[in-house]
Formats: sequence, structure tokens, C-alpha cells
Amino acid sequence: MSGAATPHAPTSGRASVAPTPAQAPQPAAAALPPPSTFDILPDLHRVLSRLINTSIQPPGQPSADGPLDIQQVSTAATEVKLKLQKARKAVMALPDVDRSIEDQQDEIEFLEARIAKLKSALQDLGKPSQEAEDVDQSMTG
Repeated sequence: MSGAATPHAPTSGRASVAPTPAQAPQPAAAALPPPSTFDILPDLHRVLSRLINTSIQPPGQPSADGPLDIQQVSTAATEVKLKLQKARKAVMALPDVDRSIEDQQDEIEFLEARIAKLKSALQDLGKPSQEAEDVDQSMTG
């Protein structure tokens, strides 16, 4: 395997050259957060429904799922805000979030060229060598 490896290539695929800062070993990829981390719509729907129900129902005792007065919106939306902050932190903790599109395109081009080289090498391995053909012919006849 000749050629420089990308920082995201497995260790076995990296060239035996001292890594540049861009090729420095990366920490193990963080596990993806559960999908519920990003699902804020039910919480937002609940707050908005409570706000809409305020105009329909007469004012009464405030409850956790009852009508919501406009002055209580900020307090009721705290759960949604906290969930958004948690989701933002989870996204920022993902690897390569700071990579530019150009960096990603460069890596794609590099990997496509590497795939082409490996395919070519595999095809060459599948072809019988000229020496093997000569030996076979000399033995048969």
C-alpha cells in the first residue's frame, strides 16, 4: 500500500511515514447519542398546545398539562431549551464536526483513487503470470 493515508484510514492502511498534524491518530469515535436526544417536537407540541388551550378554556387552577398563560411560557419552555442544549452538545462532541466540505471532498477523492489502485492490484493477481504459462507448456509438451 503506497501513498499517504488519510487520518481516517485504519492503522493497517496508513503509510509508514511519520504522521503530519492532519494525520495524527484520532481518538476512538464517540458513540452516537440516542435519537430521543434530538426529538424535541413532542415537547414543543405539548407547550404550544397548552398555550392554545388557554384561549379555549376559562382560567382555573394551573396544572402541568393544563392551559398555559402567556406569562408561564418561559417556564414551560425550559424543558425544550434544555433538550436543545443537550442536543447541541451531543452534535459538537461528534468526531469531524469541524471538517470543511473541501476536506471531505479531498478525502473522498483520495479514497476513490486508493480503491481504483486496489482493484487494479486484485485484477493483476487474478491474471496468470507469463512464467507460469511457460512452465505449464514445457511440462506438457
